Amino acid sequence: MYSRDETVNYILRFYQTVIRHPYLNNATLIIPPVIGWNSIEIEGKNEAVLDLLCHLPYLRPENASEEIIIHSETITICYFDNQDRLLFYPLPAHCIYLARAKSYLGTYLILDTNEGTITEFCQTGSHITIPYEDYGALPKAEMESPPYNTYHGIVRQLDKEIREISVDIKLIRHGQLELWQVQDDKSDDDDEKEDELDREQFKAMKRERKHVADVYNTYLRHGWLDHFDKEGCKAELLKLEKRKDADEMQQMAEANPDAALFD
Repeated sequence: MYSRDETVNYILRFYQTVIRHPYLNNATLIIPPVIGWNSIEIEGKNEAVLDLLCHLPYLRPENASEEIIIHSETITICYFDNQDRLLFYPLPAHCIYLARAKSYLGTYLILDTNEGTITEFCQTGSHITIPYEDYGALPKAEMESPPYNTYHGIVRQLDKEIREISVDIKLIRHGQLELWQVQDDKSDDDDEKEDELDREQFKAMKRERKHVADVYNTYLRHGWLDHFDKEGCKAELLKLEKRKDADEMQQMAEANPDAALFD
């Protein structure tokens, strides 16, 4: 059965996990007062939907033009202050979108307050929660516990990823795991067999891998998860991005040294 309070709690837990990431400010998460928001009115929706929307937390971008991605090509919807009123596929009065697709590759999450279920709609059939085979392996009671399957699934997946990173942190602290190192395992003979374009593509791929490793290690150095220094991590990540941009500009200049003549 549908429960407003349990639905709100699952979504709040999910959003609290999302805003741990440095690219989001803590103020992005807005939480309603006990009596709920008083400014949400959507024509054609029943009382259960309106009551839910008045008690939901929201991820609200600092600028109206910004979008918060929670999955590949999938963004949150903020109904607070009539900020998000885009028209999607029409829904019955007892249904409401909780997330929407940014493109045909994204996913819509639709809550049905009559049935107490959340439905995923995606043209490409991507898995926003857990793979279908994993869902099929769940105990029957857990499979049939709407309306929380979708957000519960997202939280389960995030928790799994967080636990894996946390295990890495513990191993590093005990000297059992080295921070990622990116090594060039290409031999001179291999390089000689490649033409110049292939070599440049390999170098670009190696630089990208090193950047990903640097980002990963930055999270670990700043205590992810239990003792995470979000602001310190954010400052270092910004430096990494600036360095990456400068390196890319240098690579472009070296690849086309005559470009400066046309400035």
